[in-house]
Amino acid sequence: MKKILILLLSVLSYSLFAFDADTLQVKNSDVKIKAVKLTESIELDGKLDEAVWNIGGGFENFIQRDPAEGIEPTERTVIKIAYDNNALYLGASMYDTSPDSIIARLARRDEWVSSDHITLFLDPYYDKRSGYFFTVNAAGTLIDGVLYNDTWDDESWDGIWEGKVHLNEKGWTAEMRIPFSQVRFSASDKTIWGVNIRRDIGRKNEQDYMVFVSKNENGFVSYFADLVGMNDLTSSSQLEFLPYLTGKAEYIKTDNSNPFNSGSNYVLGAGLDFKMGVGSNLTLNGTVNPDFGQ
Repeated sequence: MKKILILLLSVLSYSLFAFDADTLQVKNSDVKIKAVKLTESIELDGKLDEAVWNIGGGFENFIQRDPAEGIEPTERTVIKIAYDNNALYLGASMYDTSPDSIIARLARRDEWVSSDHITLFLDPYYDKRSGYFFTVNAAGTLIDGVLYNDTWDDESWDGIWEGKVHLNEKGWTAEMRIPFSQVRFSASDKTIWGVNIRRDIGRKNEQDYMVFVSKNENGFVSYFADLVGMNDLTSSSQLEFLPYLTGKAEYIKTDNSNPFNSGSNYVLGAGLDFKMGVGSNLTLNGTVNPDFGQ
């Protein structure tokens, strides 16, 4: 009788845990995130000092997936989404009880390193199978790619977008600007996109999601929450340019009698990336004097 009682308690305990995780998952996948229409321009500096980021609201009920699946995160995260006629904006506050322990490691574009990250996942077609992801780490390194077949991703895609970060005494904040010209979507009277967000806390090997998907479940994009409120979008021209400047300094030992080499050399460079939509399902990517570091 005692063994049966212990077994029943174990089963009940397991059932309660599983029910709790499923409840969190259903709750967040049913969430509707409303994008706010901008009435002012945003200076993309990562500081979140514009009025739209400080009017209250936002989403913060993240759920931890690693290392402890289905429980509350160890740190607070608050996100808000806004838009204008040309782009989608993300404002994210990553609070941290030990801000001096935030890992902000600079790397080349599309290179994942041990660091703190914030990632925005979008399903603009709302087909529950495909989409895009945009990541910025606490040092400002950008990572992006596409999502397909519900669970797969490809980092070879590079969009023209911006992400800036700011470290402060409460943690760190980030701003993203995703031009509508960089993503494919169908404009309608009631535009709905799929959305999910992940925060990575490097020193804890922790990943927290807006929409929690259990490790026992299949799929990812199909669980996204609804991004609503962008009901007045118009089709984009599918054309975006991103100019940039680079600088390089060289310092070498030289013979003092050589009048043509002072031991220092400074080189400036410039380039341009662009994307242009060609037809309904083809995008032309181009670059002039590519910056392979970023």
